[in-house]
Amino acid sequence: MAQQPPEPIAGKVASHGGFRNLGLRLRSAAIFAPPVFAAVYFGSPWFDALIVVASGIMVWEWARMCSGGNFTLVGWSMEAGIAVCLLALYVNELLAALAVAVAVAGAVGMIAFVRGHESPARMALGTMLIGVFCLAFLWLRAYPGAGLEFVVWLVLAVWFTDAGGYFFGRSVGGPKLAPRISPNKTWAGLGGGILLAVVWSCIWLSWYGGHDLAPAIGAAAAVAVLAQLGDLSVSSVKRRFGVKDTGGLIPGHGGILDRLDGMLLTGPAAAIVLVLSGKGWI
Repeated sequence: MAQQPPEPIAGKVASHGGFRNLGLRLRSAAIFAPPVFAAVYFGSPWFDALIVVASGIMVWEWARMCSGGNFTLVGWSMEAGIAVCLLALYVNELLAALAVAVAVAGAVGMIAFVRGHESPARMALGTMLIGVFCLAFLWLRAYPGAGLEFVVWLVLAVWFTDAGGYFFGRSVGGPKLAPRISPNKTWAGLGGGILLAVVWSCIWLSWYGGHDLAPAIGAAAAVAVLAQLGDLSVSSVKRRFGVKDTGGLIPGHGGILDRLDGMLLTGPAAAIVLVLSGKGWI
């Protein structure tokens, strides 16, 4: 998992500048997307392995981002904590695993505090976000009869949100969405992301023979907003510690956490909706 230290910035987050890195982003997507969707399609154990590897890298990036580029004992405690969360899901059920995630996040925060870490709360937050993200996607993919459809729809809704934000934000511009957190994001980008997510959701509904557009549109809009909130959450931490990207593993995108930040909230939200809709626990 060796990678370059998070890239420092001076004063404010540097812009990638228009569409200059679009080709690099597309090439990276062409390389990484096929194995990801193959793992999603074939399910366990391939999807499980994908989530385990992704979680390890995300923790690595988060811990180093919050520790000046170093991976300390607190980072290892985060890695161990995420492993415990995943193990709890396999030996019991989602509810117990979520309780473990809360306990593990608290333990990581305590370890960080005792060792004099600069930001124990953010280390605990990272543990919680990454742990719950992993649990939610593993649970969704294992959902009887519809796990594959749930995950494919959700992943592509987030990716279309990102694509809409990128293209509309850079081509239209306009008022900034959250200038103190992420100076490059605009309201036009958010609107474009919602639009593409809604279009994708409607196409998906039509593909499966559905006719009730209102829930599809509402779900897509909610996913797009939550994806943006997840992105901004990670951006606020990056800005706090003066880094542009969480890592450099994916050329044109940054780190794994940069690529998956929009899913940190959407996966858990989708799982919660399924539970509240009366589908119950697995």
